[in-house]
Amino acid sequence: MSWVNNVDEVLERHNDFLESCLGDCMLTSPQLLKAVTTLCLVCVQFCTFIQEMRKYFVDAELNSMLGTTYDNDYETTVSSAEAVPGSGSADSFSRSVSRYGLRFTAALLSVLAIIERMARDNNTNKLLNISARLNFNTYYVKQLEKFCSDETLLETDKKSGAS
Repeated sequence: MSWVNNVDEVLERHNDFLESCLGDCMLTSPQLLKAVTTLCLVCVQFCTFIQEMRKYFVDAELNSMLGTTYDNDYETTVSSAEAVPGSGSADSFSRSVSRYGLRFTAALLSVLAIIERMARDNNTNKLLNISARLNFNTYYVKQLEKFCSDETLLETDKKSGAS
C-alpha cells in the first residue's frame, strides 16, 4: 500500500488481486463451476446413501449377534430395510455403489476435460498442474479416451441412423 498514491490505484490493485484470485480458483468459467458442483453433488449423494444404509446394516448385524431371541424384530428390520429403495440386498447395495462410482468417474472426467481445454485455450501452467495432480497415474486419461471413443461411436451411429 505504500506505493499507491490515490484511491483509484488502491481500487485498481484490489481489482487485480480479485481477478488473480478468481483465476486461481477457476471461478471464471461457468462450465467448470457447474462441473465441480456436479462432482460435489455426487459425493454428497453417495455419503447420504452410505449413512442411510449404515443404519440398516448395523441393525441387521446387531440382530444377528443377538441370535434367535429377537428373530421377530430382525424380520421387521429386514422387511423395513427392503422397503428402502436400493437397500434390499447386498447385490442391490453393490450395484448402487457401482452406479455412484460411475457417476463420480463421469463427473471427474468432465472436470478434467474442462480443465484441460481451458489449459490449452489459455496456455496456463496452473491448470496443467491441477490436471496432472488430479490424474497423476493417468487412470482418468485412459477413462476419458475410452469415453471419447464411445461418444464418437455413438455420434457415428446416430449419423448413420439418421441417413
